[in-house]
Amino acid sequence: MANIQERRDKSGKLISYSIRVHRGRGPDGRQLKPWTTTFEVSPTWTEKSVKKRAEAFAATFEKECREGITTDSRQKFGPYCEYVIKLKEERGAKHSTISSYKDLAARIIPAIGHIRLKDLRPDHLNDLYTALAQDGQNKRTGGKLSAKSILEHHRLISAVLEQAAKEGLVPFNVASHATLPKVERKEVNYFQPEQVAAIREALELEPLKWKTLVHMLLITGARRGEILGLKWPEVDFDRNQIHICNNILYRSGRGIYEDTPKTTTSNRYVVLPAETLQLLRQYRTWQNEERLRLGEYYQYQGFLFTQENGIPMHPDSITSWLTKFSKRHGLPHINAHAFRHTMASMLYFNGVDSVSISKRLGHAQVSTTADIYAHIIAEADQKNADILADIFLKEGCSARGELN
Repeated sequence: MANIQERRDKSGKLISYSIRVHRGRGPDGRQLKPWTTTFEVSPTWTEKSVKKRAEAFAATFEKECREGITTDSRQKFGPYCEYVIKLKEERGAKHSTISSYKDLAARIIPAIGHIRLKDLRPDHLNDLYTALAQDGQNKRTGGKLSAKSILEHHRLISAVLEQAAKEGLVPFNVASHATLPKVERKEVNYFQPEQVAAIREALELEPLKWKTLVHMLLITGARRGEILGLKWPEVDFDRNQIHICNNILYRSGRGIYEDTPKTTTSNRYVVLPAETLQLLRQYRTWQNEERLRLGEYYQYQGFLFTQENGIPMHPDSITSWLTKFSKRHGLPHINAHAFRHTMASMLYFNGVDSVSISKRLGHAQVSTTADIYAHIIAEADQKNADILADIFLKEGCSARGELN
């Protein structure tokens, strides 16, 4: 039964009733915060009639609570956002995800954290998204946040309100009614075959470690953290494949650390050509010689690519090396992710289907792959049309005669 408590002003006049409904205990055995609301008293009502009205209101409120259609009148967005982030951390969300949530919350909570969940409206969120698009919001550049970054803030807000709806604190997720900025998808940058040839030629002048690492980025299409997370036991020379099941990340305050790949489907096997396996054998021999030369200084942990002493590399070290490498050889700017796009693009241009490419990339859904490479698919299809035209439509009807 709902608990009803009177509230009076200093003169003793009844001004409202505080109503609480017990929620029980959670899975961990801890007492859950009760549902609460306030029943305001009209100055024209008598105390006798007010009590009956309050009891009727409390009974309706308790019924709505039990049916999961009530709203909490006191819970504010800020504390509840922190509660949801903590809940996700307890349920096993990745460290990088939680860190990202906290960074986003640092902008969100000062803006709407003081607003009660039940009072939060779409226009509150629209005002926040407009403010985030103003200069000064990007701490690194001093400029505005991109539409993509604003959408990340929206997704956290939506996740918080979705949890509130599940717990019966709000009747629905108000974030679904906000107006979001339009994100213009940028066409992926990939290397043309002649650019790949130039890069490979320049790599012949570089240390074997970097030659092998960049080769792996191109052939596997793996993310840079996945390449740095590779260990020798996951290289199967008999089956011509590697198992991508580890990821190297960096976070301020934690440093370099190991984690699982980005998604469940990112844990995958990738088949390698014979040339790549031969290069890996050559590189393994070199690495073993280095281990013997360095002795106890080398802390062997099984990684293919390491710092000089054998510990995992910082992911940004790949980015900085590629920048210097491109300048050293007069090549266009090179970033690690461009090799991933290059591999996918070349497969599309050679008629490989989206399902196979998505599996090699480790995307959670084939639709993700199709969306990212939509313009590549269109270009590849145009080439297919040109090939068909060459075969069937040009040179008169020669092709038709050959078919007959």
